Amino acid sequence: MSEPQRDIVYVLHWGDLASTVRMLASAEMIRTAHRRDRIVLLTKPDFESFLKHCPFFNAIEIDAVPDTRPLMGMRDKRLKSAKPSRVYDLMGDDNSRKLKKLFRFSKCEWVEVVADPKSGQHPVDEVAGKLNQVLGLGATHYELGEAPPPDASWVDFLAKKSRMLEPEYFGLNGPYALLSPAGESIKPALRWPKEKWATLAHELLQAGITPAIVGGPDTREVGRYVCHVAPGARDVTGRAKLPQLAGLARRTRFIFGEDTPLLHVLVAGGAPALALYGQVDNPALIAPRGASAVILMHAPTLAQVDPAEAMRAMKFAGGFASAPEAA
Repeated sequence: MSEPQRDIVYVLHWGDLASTVRMLASAEMIRTAHRRDRIVLLTKPDFESFLKHCPFFNAIEIDAVPDTRPLMGMRDKRLKSAKPSRVYDLMGDDNSRKLKKLFRFSKCEWVEVVADPKSGQHPVDEVAGKLNQVLGLGATHYELGEAPPPDASWVDFLAKKSRMLEPEYFGLNGPYALLSPAGESIKPALRWPKEKWATLAHELLQAGITPAIVGGPDTREVGRYVCHVAPGARDVTGRAKLPQLAGLARRTRFIFGEDTPLLHVLVAGGAPALALYGQVDNPALIAPRGASAVILMHAPTLAQVDPAEAMRAMKFAGGFASAPEAA
């Protein structure tokens, strides 16, 4: 006896890295409500290498915003022929509203769920409440920090298939902490001085924890400097892709970073973290979310933050526990 055909559900999202990680919390809720349906993420190719492993989606299509009219026509034809039963619009921009017109004469249910920057809520909390209202799953309002956070623990299944996600692949043996500095695109006055990164790395080494500096190519200067001043630290800057960084975050003792999009990926791995903010009115409304505690350090000038304070915060959050919190 053949199985009944599954409904097709589309999720629309093509934001930056931070909003993409936050979207994982919404995607998990949608998967819970549509366990037997085929869920397709329509996005851009920017983070395909990371998202294609996510179990919340059955498929990923990366032509959300084609740059030519022929490609746009092919995308529109494919979407209409799919006959989705529901579309979750997590963007609410001009591009998604154009797609909505494709279904104005169909039975497709269009659900727009977008955070309001003026709401005074964290996007994860706000969107979770709005989704629950649509899905009928639970609370329709969450106070700060109450909503389920983004979860990247699914990279553990990928790690079983590839040793490139293992800490040993990057020369990390034993306990380690991930340090995520901002890149050269950020003004030096708004960054933590590289000398303080090196001091923190030295303190971690003294405590028996290997500091691993992670980030894109624009963070290589900090990575090289820290490893030169604090022998024993590991420079992973510019060497790891997002799935690998998420894999490292699953086994780290602690995460310490400035206000960068990458920090959201690392924190979603589940380890305790410390996020460093400068000229931000209320960092709690934009901070990364994960399964463990995230301590926010806020200073008008980042150079005012002392590495000793960071070490005390790590100990307070459980970063020196006998085993990684996320694993």
